[in-house]
Amino acid sequence: MKKKLAVTRVNPESGSLDLWLLELSTGILSRLMPDTSEDAQWSPDSREVIFSSSQKGYLDLFRKAVGGSGEKLVFQSDENKWTSQWLKDDSVLIENTPGTFYRLPLSGGQKPTVLLQAEFENNAPVVSSDGRWVAYQSKESGRWEIYLAAFPSFKERRQVSDDGGCQAHLRKDGKELFYLSLDGRMMSVELNAGASMSTSVPKALFRTPFFVDQYANPWDVAGDGKRFLIGEPLGEGGKPVIVVLNWAAGLKR
Repeated sequence: MKKKLAVTRVNPESGSLDLWLLELSTGILSRLMPDTSEDAQWSPDSREVIFSSSQKGYLDLFRKAVGGSGEKLVFQSDENKWTSQWLKDDSVLIENTPGTFYRLPLSGGQKPTVLLQAEFENNAPVVSSDGRWVAYQSKESGRWEIYLAAFPSFKERRQVSDDGGCQAHLRKDGKELFYLSLDGRMMSVELNAGASMSTSVPKALFRTPFFVDQYANPWDVAGDGKRFLIGEPLGEGGKPVIVVLNWAAGLKR
């Protein structure tokens, strides 16, 4: 399980979004970056984060060392953009509205390369650990569904959710995909990658405690797929984080 979690919180005084780090073993929160910081992604070695911030007007990309001082502007343009994943080859997946995915190398001063561009909305791409496949959500059918495709070509595309879905995560070994149904159930799909990708029928694992927002991602899963970290809105006496342990036992009831 991850030791630290990067979370975005609303600043009650300014109304802006601040970036915080949550130490999971102690529950201690420390502010990493103030003022409109969104969609933080960890570097492969977990020493840095990359995030979007509107310090210069549009949402641009910045990187910052954990525990370091100051941040570095990575990419600036005249449109908003959001980070999706920091890849092992030291490039980052970024997206903008209505649904274009880019790949931006973080060294050599190169420009972003368009990977997928469509008239309908696409969102939240995540690449498998072996770099062969990418899961993402798309509104191509008129509602959000989860798709899987070859990376970086986005060919061999197939829909893997069967009744609406969003916010896909992949198990570290690439053999299972998790997503949220639009009514708040945690779903699982088994993956079998050979010469091509085959997928199982989606099955429900458990019901989550929050209202599903297709543009927000208040949950994560451990690399082995056995533990889930789920956030929920705070109410009076509420708790900020729910960790679901031994969820498989609930399937037997």
